[in-house]
Amino acid sequence: MTINRANESDAFEIFPWNCNFETGLKDIDDQHRVLVNILNRLAWHFASSSSQEDGSHLLEELLAYASYHFEYEEGIWKKSFGESEISRNHHKSHQMFFARIQTLRQSKAPQDDVLAELFDYLTHWLAFHILESDRRMALTVEALEAGKPPKEAREYVDSELSGSVSVLVNALLEIYGKLSDSTIQLMREKMARQKAEDELRCLQNERLQQALEAQASDHQKQVEFLAYSDALTGLWNRNGITRFIRELLDRADLEEDSAALVSIDLDNFHEINSRFGEEAADRMLGLLARRWLDALPYDAALARIGGDEFVLLLPDASQVESRLHALQLTGRLPFDLGGESAHISFSAGIVLFPDKDMGDMAEDADTLLRQADNTLFRAKHELKGSWLFLDVEEKKANRSRQLLLSDIRKGLENGQFRLFYQPKVNLRSGEVNGVEALIRWEHPDNGLLSPAAFLPAIDYHPLMIELGEWVLLEALTQMKAWDSQGIHLDISVNIAAIQLLEPGFAEQLKGILARFPEQDPGRLDLEILETATLGELERAVSIIVDCKRLGVTFSLDDFGTGYSSLSYLKQLPVDTLKIDREFVSGAGDTEENLSILRGIIGLSRVFGRELIAEGVETIEQGEVLLSLGCEFAQGYGISPPIAPDKLADWLARWKPFPQWALDSTLP
Repeated sequence: MTINRANESDAFEIFPWNCNFETGLKDIDDQHRVLVNILNRLAWHFASSSSQEDGSHLLEELLAYASYHFEYEEGIWKKSFGESEISRNHHKSHQMFFARIQTLRQSKAPQDDVLAELFDYLTHWLAFHILESDRRMALTVEALEAGKPPKEAREYVDSELSGSVSVLVNALLEIYGKLSDSTIQLMREKMARQKAEDELRCLQNERLQQALEAQASDHQKQVEFLAYSDALTGLWNRNGITRFIRELLDRADLEEDSAALVSIDLDNFHEINSRFGEEAADRMLGLLARRWLDALPYDAALARIGGDEFVLLLPDASQVESRLHALQLTGRLPFDLGGESAHISFSAGIVLFPDKDMGDMAEDADTLLRQADNTLFRAKHELKGSWLFLDVEEKKANRSRQLLLSDIRKGLENGQFRLFYQPKVNLRSGEVNGVEALIRWEHPDNGLLSPAAFLPAIDYHPLMIELGEWVLLEALTQMKAWDSQGIHLDISVNIAAIQLLEPGFAEQLKGILARFPEQDPGRLDLEILETATLGELERAVSIIVDCKRLGVTFSLDDFGTGYSSLSYLKQLPVDTLKIDREFVSGAGDTEENLSILRGIIGLSRVFGRELIAEGVETIEQGEVLLSLGCEFAQGYGISPPIAPDKLADWLARWKPFPQWALDSTLP
């Protein structure tokens, strides 16, 4: 809070404007300035007058302008986010603002209490609205307009707002929360002090400057504490321990595996919560923190990162087990909680670092914390009440995956991926109905790699989404190129679960299709695995329905290997079922395999789905399929996946086997 000696409009600034409040959208920033100005004028009125009615017109002005501002910015957000959940939540927060003000205005509490609560809410709300909510929305809009996909845009915004802005928001909210009970009194004291300062301004100028500098220093210390410390225990929080890890990693003198990061979780702490109540449980956490600090060396760092979860950083890894034994012993000593006693134990996961074998893949704090958490998870299931180290094989596997992920990312950036296309044909007539796009990696060192060499590494990883977007764009680009050559073929593309269920997938697909306005969306078929939809069937159905409104079709890939129940098929709005190669290859071996294949084909007819068989490699397999009523297929017996520039030659040479043109019957 600052005091200026000017006209009424800026005589009292409870919320001084600075460049940190700018979102980057000029209209929105100008409107925020108006809101801040009205709030400061309102504060001055209430601070300088004992009558609440004196400032009632300003409160009405604030509400009216807020209504205009909300409507204006919601229009901007709607252009970028449509009727998405983020837009709806933003609108709800605006409605809650008016509801809260109305509740306070109708309060029967003493006037000073109402005013204090009103200003606590207004300043708290305005800080969050500008610094977090609108800033986040504006940055997301900029990222989307810059061409980033929704997932990447959110990650970019999260990283942008995780540093100083996050610290500023948390600090402001914490400060205003602590001052909420005495806000109005503090305002009036400021006004009284203003009069005294006016009289003694010349004499006290130097001392005032010193006082302001001291206040700024104290404020900086408080910001540091709020940003990096846990309020309950006084330990470091996640930000604090992350900073310590980064500082340690920056040291050039660290030997391999010389430091240890330990993720700790108290065993059965929920029982203490249930038995003694949250207040006693919190008191116990504070006592435990003090005991643990006494048992640790001066150079260790201990943090509470949430609930009953702690993180310990030891620069000397040789001490890790002896220190954990000491922490276990202190936890087993009784805690007096209101006449009754309790004790605790914990499980822990330990990661030693640095790992010199990482090479170009530099270790970072987030990776180490994630590895420690994963090891803790194993410890709780395999060795509860004790601890486990991240073993050598796990480190190697993690390192290999990180290297492969980095290599894949570079490959995507450097255009090393290719699409090959496997024809889908009518076995009897030979008509080519379309092709399936299959990804390959033209690795500069390892040659042409199949999907099995790299896709498992990015399963359920954001890179899978990025790679999936590339496949869609590349397939539609190839369709356009073939059309110009007089080759008109439908193309099917595999869609991973993480991509299908990504929020905004339908909107993203709409944007991709819009880049190819001359292509009929009905010629694009999206193939999904049964397992991609099992966990969130209702959500998957909704997404598929939204996508089908755009004109695309859907196939259920590897049908028969997953759920395949009648209820599942009835709910899932796919157009085509693709019989897994496992059933095709074994169809002629036993009567049981044949019965399974016959059942799958029967299900497709019952539910009115198109049918295509995968993995046809022999003439006999094609004959069996035809005899059972399945005419469409793909596989190496017809054609392997081929490069796009070779497709025209294949089409000119392709003829179905004569046996398939006959009315095949089973012996």
